[in-house]
Amino acid sequence: MLQYLLVVCLISSALADETQSGRIVGGRQAGPGQFPFQASLRNQRNSHICGAVVISNRWLLTASHCTIGTQAYQLRVVVGSIDQSSGGVSYNLLQKIEHPDFNDYTLENDIALLMTGYPIEMSRLVQPITMGNTMVPAGKIATASGWGKLQVDAAASTMLQYMEVRTLNNLECRLRHDVQNREKVNAGNLCTFLRVGQGTCMGDSGSPLIVEGVLVGLVSWGVPCAVGKPDVYTRVATHRAWILRTTGV
Repeated sequence: MLQYLLVVCLISSALADETQSGRIVGGRQAGPGQFPFQASLRNQRNSHICGAVVISNRWLLTASHCTIGTQAYQLRVVVGSIDQSSGGVSYNLLQKIEHPDFNDYTLENDIALLMTGYPIEMSRLVQPITMGNTMVPAGKIATASGWGKLQVDAAASTMLQYMEVRTLNNLECRLRHDVQNREKVNAGNLCTFLRVGQGTCMGDSGSPLIVEGVLVGLVSWGVPCAVGKPDVYTRVATHRAWILRTTGV
């Protein structure tokens, strides 16, 4: 696993040994332009750290645990390619803003804003996504995408993967988790589960969850990987006012 996500996993293990941040298993390979809002957040060595999501020509969203402890100049985003190893356009960051109430122990308010140094050029392969502003009910079919590991003991995927999942209400999400993780699921989270053997994995943090073409969540944490526990996302609608206030988007 990449260096920074290893640090995050250590933080999460203080909560529960089985909980790890980041984390697509049991998915399919995406096609060019299928997820034009999907970005790869990378470090100075151009190694993938987390996913990110284009919301305008200057701003992206990701998870706060992906950026905490770093400076904007140490990060970049690559857009327009489904292949981590080639293609796409790289943008340096001018600014990164973690949510002011982010808790790196509980991962509450696990959302951050990234501002590029100059405008992102839009094309068939690069487009912003509309953000959700209403609560998503249980039982909705959603789509998650990312470059995370294909299984817990495997390397990260080079090609962008995606899968369909189903949303849960937070009570069911808590009950499906072990006791030590239930209290981590809060009103600012959105959970999904479909079947054992399918779910997010390390490297998927900050990547999008989409319902009917709208961004409703960002991968935050889960029990690695696809072992039958719900995946937990930061609920975008909960933080819509903060995003608007900070960026104007």
